Amino acid sequence: MEFTFTDTSSSELVVRRYDGALFPTFRVIFETPSPEGIFRLLAQLPEEADRAVVLENRAGKDVSALRYRWVMATEDGNVRKQTASSDSYMVDVYRPVLKAGDRKLICPSTSVDESFLEHVQRGGGWMGLGNSGKRSLGDVRSLHLEFDLVLFADGEIAGPDTDRFAAEIQCRKPAAEFVAKQIRLAETEGRDVKPVLLALAEAPHLRDDHLAHWVRHYAGDFLRQIGDDRMRQGKLRHLESRPTLPKFYRREGGSIGEKI
Repeated sequence: MEFTFTDTSSSELVVRRYDGALFPTFRVIFETPSPEGIFRLLAQLPEEADRAVVLENRAGKDVSALRYRWVMATEDGNVRKQTASSDSYMVDVYRPVLKAGDRKLICPSTSVDESFLEHVQRGGGWMGLGNSGKRSLGDVRSLHLEFDLVLFADGEIAGPDTDRFAAEIQCRKPAAEFVAKQIRLAETEGRDVKPVLLALAEAPHLRDDHLAHWVRHYAGDFLRQIGDDRMRQGKLRHLESRPTLPKFYRREGGSIGEKI
């Protein structure tokens, strides 16, 4: 299978093909683990090592969002695409996607940070450890990995951002605050909040309308918890406390703006 990859468009975020001699910490991922060993939950097929890269953060600042895409051409001429993304702004507690000075192994079936492996090897605790499954690529003749967006914690972005993931991240806070405002208003006026949330959750929207998408998401999520008062109050606090993002910019001076 032919395997290729593109760079990240950032000189300080370096992508290199995985080599066990250069990156020994990651070797445990592709070795046969002990049945009782913790790394059995992360183990991948040995051939995954031939289609893996290591992403190294040399920027001196955290990466707070990342989106990349696997493009697979099959023997019958079809092309499949699979996008993976993560960011630090979905949950209430900030966690970097890739810390300054850290490395991330990326292969078709999983991704894992070097600092995490070192932490576990030292006997450190963990939560939610697991892999994303062993993916069969038997009919794939060529595999290409492309990085679409990198967002640093100070707001710098790199990459083409063809999916407008940056705009999607920016839309979460105003969408959450809008839904929370409607809930508070209905409660103040003594109205049943369910019809309000149902209307928001089912409102039609265009595919690329990220603000409308997140309004629908937050309204539907709140609607599912509305019968549990403790969960209801927690969800409302979550909506009203979305993190304030830095102003997004590109190093060459072009800004994508603070508003969408």
